[in-house]
Amino acid sequence: MKRRYVLQEVVEILEKFRFTPSDLKIYSLLLSKKEMSVSEIARELNLSKRFVRDRLKELCKRGIIRRKLVEKGWIGYIYLAESPKTVLSNIKKQLINEIEQLESSIE
Repeated sequence: MKRRYVLQEVVEILEKFRFTPSDLKIYSLLLSKKEMSVSEIARELNLSKRFVRDRLKELCKRGIIRRKLVEKGWIGYIYLAESPKTVLSNIKKQLINEIEQLESSIE
């Protein structure tokens, strides 16, 4: 495998773990407030609901936050932050998996 290709793969792996400033604000807000709806997060951070939904979807996929189905006269989701320890553990597992995949493709 060519060195340039491996370097590009490493850059792509690192980019997967990049957090945007909005991601950090959303996570921090959920850590402090415990649980919130999309509307509450959007209002608190002065962001559009659509943008917040997109970021929440990505953060859930990455194991940074989780969603919970609620039924309080309405059916919807509320979002909760994973503990910092859980977040670090999830990132570590994902990073190890990505590195192992890259190593196997190099051999």
